[in-house]
Amino acid sequence: MKTLRISENAHRELTRWLGQMMAESGKAKTYSDVIEALVSQAVLLSPELVERIDEFIEGNKKLGYVAREEFLREAANERLRNLRRQKKADLVLHA
Repeated sequence: MKTLRISENAHRELTRWLGQMMAESGKAKTYSDVIEALVSQAVLLSPELVERIDEFIEGNKKLGYVAREEFLREAANERLRNLRRQKKADLVLHA
């Protein structure tokens, strides 16, 4: 077991994630569970891409994005839907 020193902001975010994980699973979770999940699910983005995303969110508040994670989740789901549609269209064209 190790001890980590983290900022108040990092603690607040970890606590938010902890609550979300417990709500989704219906089971008790620990901060260690949160950190392991974040590390295993992390996607590294270039600082430039993160800045572009943040600027887009800030400049388009009417779209309703509050957090970068929300934007990225929706963007990934939309891309997957587009690829599925494209794959179906290719199957029809080549049938």
